[in-house]
Amino acid sequence: MDDSALNSLIEDEASRRALAKVLTYAENGDGTVTYAAVNDVIEAETWGRLLKTGALIPVDSVFVIDDPPAVRDALEKANIEAPAGSDQTSTRTDESAWRPVDKLAGVGALTLVAGYQVPAIKSVIVGPMDFVLGPLAGLLPFPLLVIVLATVVALVSTGIRRQLLDQEQMDAQKERLQQVQDRLSVARQRGDDAAVERLTDRQQDLMRDQLGLMKNTFRPLVWTMFVTVPVFLWLSWFVMNPAGAIVTAAPVIPVIDQIVWSARLVGPMQMWMVWYFMSSLASNLLVKRTTSRWFDSTPA
Repeated sequence: MDDSALNSLIEDEASRRALAKVLTYAENGDGTVTYAAVNDVIEAETWGRLLKTGALIPVDSVFVIDDPPAVRDALEKANIEAPAGSDQTSTRTDESAWRPVDKLAGVGALTLVAGYQVPAIKSVIVGPMDFVLGPLAGLLPFPLLVIVLATVVALVSTGIRRQLLDQEQMDAQKERLQQVQDRLSVARQRGDDAAVERLTDRQQDLMRDQLGLMKNTFRPLVWTMFVTVPVFLWLSWFVMNPAGAIVTAAPVIPVIDQIVWSARLVGPMQMWMVWYFMSSLASNLLVKRTTSRWFDSTPA
């Protein structure tokens, strides 16, 4: 864009205000701008004039200012200040998402996990669990019992996750980070060092925000452990101590002949654990798909 074209834009009130707007948007973001981002304050005719004069140059699906320093100098000489503030959306992670009760729940969850190694804790957990699940074990074959428990755990886990975790926020954060990475690649290709510097800073900010969101994903996990750990401890007791259980566990797996549920496959991994993990994986997948479809089809 030559000086005469820039001067003609500065002389026209609508054009110079449009220049100030796109300059601010570009400098506060990744060095690019789209009409959709500024069409609330810039008329289509004025946007077309910016393109016709070469003030804006198309790059893929976005536009860049031809000579940002020259545009800013021209605006300053005309006593036009670019609007302050950023038009880019920034997400900051709420570090207070972990409430005191969540931290207390974390301590309780760790105590439950200690039941795997501490017999006293395990016995305290197994007793009430057997009171609840013992009658169910008398009604269902062991393979089906494991499937039922895995499904219940999946339902509880999905419910807790939906209550405590903002999945839309996490998806939006990932999308913003991906957009910045794509624009950073474009900026490097066109050799725009100023845009690369801004985008790099923006990328680092988004990565810090994403790290904070990842920390918050442990919050529903803590509450879920109040269900998963007792169920797993009870199953391990039920299989290894059938004489103490109300109903003896099935000694073999259907179809696979003569493999005892307590048989070790790899290291400490026993056959019943493999069956539980397979049931849990299938149940989680089914529950997530079902609940997602239900929530998507339910009017807001």
